[in-house]
Order: sequence, then C-alpha cells, then structure tokens
Amino acid sequence: MIVVKKLVLLDFKGGFRIGRGDESDSSLSTIHSDTIYGAIVYWAFKVNSQRAESFAKTLRTSSLLFKKDDDYVVPKPLLFDVQKVKEPKKIKKSSYVYLSKLMQNQTEEAVVAEQPIQTTKVSRNSLDRVTNSSMFYFVEVSFVKESFTPCIVVEFDNEFQDLLLSSLKLLGDSGLGGDNTYGFGLFDFHILDLPQLFNQNGKYHMTLSLSIPSYEEISKLEKGYYKILRKRGFRKDVVKPKVDLCYLAEGSTFEFPISGRGAVKIEDYFVQTSPILLRFGGDSYETNLKD
Repeated sequence: MIVVKKLVLLDFKGGFRIGRGDESDSSLSTIHSDTIYGAIVYWAFKVNSQRAESFAKTLRTSSLLFKKDDDYVVPKPLLFDVQKVKEPKKIKKSSYVYLSKLMQNQTEEAVVAEQPIQTTKVSRNSLDRVTNSSMFYFVEVSFVKESFTPCIVVEFDNEFQDLLLSSLKLLGDSGLGGDNTYGFGLFDFHILDLPQLFNQNGKYHMTLSLSIPSYEEISKLEKGYYKILRKRGFRKDVVKPKVDLCYLAEGSTFEFPISGRGAVKIEDYFVQTSPILLRFGGDSYETNLKD
C-alpha cells in the first residue's frame, strides 16, 4: 500500500450548516473530520460499491483547516498553558494557530486572533399546508471569511485516487453538511501535494482530526493534553440517529503517535478513529512555553 497525502483546497459557493446534534437551528463554526470522512465515503459507495469499503478503510481526513496568505491555520495545541504566557486571554479565546510559527517554536505569536468563520442568522419562511399561514424564523449559517481559504488534509492509498476525486466532485455538487437542498455546503475544490510544513519532526504529536484511542493507548492519555467531544450523527436515508461516540478533539497533543482504532464499521456505515497527526516542538519549544 502506498499512502498518499494531499491538501484539498475548498471554495464554498456560500455558507454551510453543521448541526450540533440537539435538533436546534444552530450551526457549528467548523466541520469536524467525522462529517467530512462520512460524506466522502457515502459518495464513494455510490460511485463504486465494490471498491468503496477498501477505500473507506484506508481514508483519513482532517477537520476543516485554513490557508491564509502563504501560511496555514491549524487547531491550537491543547498543551498551551494559559498560566505561563504573557497574554492568557489571547490564547484562551483563540482556537487556531499559524502553522509556520508553531514550527518555529513560537507560542503567543502563533495564535490566530481573528476567527476564520463567522456564523450568522438567515431568515426562512415556512408555510402551513392546512391553514396556508406562514411562519417566519431564523437558522444559523456559517461562512468562511474572505481572507481565509478552507482546506482539508487527506491520506489514502494511491490506488483510490480516482475514487476520491469522483467522490469529492459529487460531494461538492450535492453539498457538505445539512440543508444542502437550500444550497448550503456546495463547493469547488483543487487538490495539491501536501506542503512540507505538515511533514516536520518534533517531540509532540497533535491531532488534526477527531480520534478514538485504541485500548492500549487509553492508559497513556493521562500524560497528554486533550478534551473529550461527544458526537451523535443522524442518518437521513433511514431516518434514525447514529450511535453516540466520544472522540478526542482536534488539537489533542501527546508525546507518542496516537494511532486510534482505524476505520470501524458500526451497523452498516464506517467511522474513522485514527487521526491525521502533526509533529512539532521540542526542548526550545518547552522553554518558550514556560517563559
């Protein structure tokens, strides 16, 4: 198996809606890897059901990242200790850091002050089919700011490059996330080789996607920096909720390369528990953080 790593630049034609799992009209301000992975695999089965299962077992995707000018914006490492920096509020409020500055062992300088995504309310009007009366209401929609280009990192077996391309085309035309019948989540895309910045060495291993540790790795988590994110999806094709899963959030940071449990089949769909990792830091980074 030849593992290929690519960067997929996304060009959303409008906003997107990602549900919070609480049946409300709110939207998340990001797109997690489980949503991206599941959507690509769904269309892969539509394109070629015979190859799709093997493709699903090798595919890994990051959560939504961003390109800004000549730099990249990635999740903030959860090892950032706000008690050991000069501007703790600045670090606490931010969810992202600049990749180049992170690789240069900078801490506060790496923090992205501006949020890449803005969530706003959009009006809608529903019509009662019995009384013909209308009801005015609002839903949240997330938009990527103009100065940021959304992107994802994908890892897959080179054998399935054509299947990935076809799946992304169909996904872009159908829409990523919820309410795609209203035109949300539509996008064009461009695939590039993964920039060298993503392939550096370092002491720390940070997740760029959601992950579920293997049973052997659970005992090591206490030495790392992480938070738990509970996720529950919904299957529109059979109108039923998916199984509740507890993931380690993006930005979880460890001194070992967490491998997860691979692609797991639950009932008749797949979830990816193995994260895409980013390595950074070392002795000079630790000194900088403590200062």
